[in-house]
Amino acid sequence: MNPPRILLLSDEGPQTGSAGGLLLHRLLATHPPDRLLVIARQVPTVGEPLPGVSYQPLVPPWGRFERSRFNRLKRSLRAIGLVPPVPARRLDALVGSFQPEVVLCVMQHAACYDTAWSWARRRRLPLVVLVHDVNDQFEPVLPWARGAARRRDGAFYRYASRRLCVSPEMEALCRRHYGAAGSVLYPNRSPDLQPIPSDRTQMLRRPGSFTVGFAGNLGYGYGRELCRLLPALRRAGARLVVYSRPPGPDCAALATASDCVELRGFRPASEAWAGIQQDCDAVWLPYPVPAGDLAELYRHHFPSKLPEYLALGLPVIVTGPADATGVRWAEAHRPAVAVATDPGIDGFERLLRELAANPERRRQLAADGWAAGQREFEPGLILRQFQAHVQAAADHARA
Repeated sequence: MNPPRILLLSDEGPQTGSAGGLLLHRLLATHPPDRLLVIARQVPTVGEPLPGVSYQPLVPPWGRFERSRFNRLKRSLRAIGLVPPVPARRLDALVGSFQPEVVLCVMQHAACYDTAWSWARRRRLPLVVLVHDVNDQFEPVLPWARGAARRRDGAFYRYASRRLCVSPEMEALCRRHYGAAGSVLYPNRSPDLQPIPSDRTQMLRRPGSFTVGFAGNLGYGYGRELCRLLPALRRAGARLVVYSRPPGPDCAALATASDCVELRGFRPASEAWAGIQQDCDAVWLPYPVPAGDLAELYRHHFPSKLPEYLALGLPVIVTGPADATGVRWAEAHRPAVAVATDPGIDGFERLLRELAANPERRRQLAADGWAAGQREFEPGLILRQFQAHVQAAADHARA
């Protein structure tokens, strides 16, 4: 049986240049190109698109207001029905002769998922939605529109045939907010990652110095937390290797900490992971302490870098508040991860010194972490789960 024809209507299309685009790229990489059409607000401008797949640009109404000081007002007016989705006639022209059996969207940027919802209802097609972020936080509205926004998002969410949430915590939040159950689909890592030989974890890359790697976005408090714990790195004689875009104002100290920090800039994921495996003794997921206004996000999201980290064959360190999803996962999977809840500088220094001095613990952490990652985040497993959900939505619609 051929897989269903999918229309992806989204803010961002599948591509390899951003975290969200990369997750879509991996989920859809094996889908036959002639059975997939992408209509996205952001057609690929960085990284690689899916080969052979048609990408069409989506221009939502009032889009310029999203990048202005009126962005909350625009989203508030959308919540009470005054901002229309993309006109059906325009969308029909973009779809052309393609005959989708399933509409797929991400619950990101309301103008895009409103359009997916409206078009799916008009064509009586099943809708599959991916939920990666806390929507109230990423789509803020004015106080008078909060109830209306929640109700409108709830109607969209309940219409969906399959609701794929990035973590158990996200599924529970959406069930509570919108009154419908969903399923958990963890972020999918690259199938190409292979662990380093276990004996390499017992030898420090630089004798007498413990090197920790970080890859990914320095925003959302991650860079700020790296800065907060720089004194622990210095006191432990440890080094930090960072693969990311240049530090912003909230973590500018990283750029001046050349005594213990090496900034290697943004690199394609495969290059970053190869560099970390070559030069680092462990990898680090640093939730900000205190989390502040990011607390809601971190209680429900799931860090896409954690499945990647666990596949490298290196010890994984997770630090941060006890209720952050990555910390909760690490706590539930001890001893596969070295975890420190709400670490102070002294506590993190002790953890670094302990790992530096204990080759056998590093080896065991790496082995246990890789095994735990394979059980829960093996790429083939997550891909099969996604494909089964999409196929089930199409089959139900045909019945």
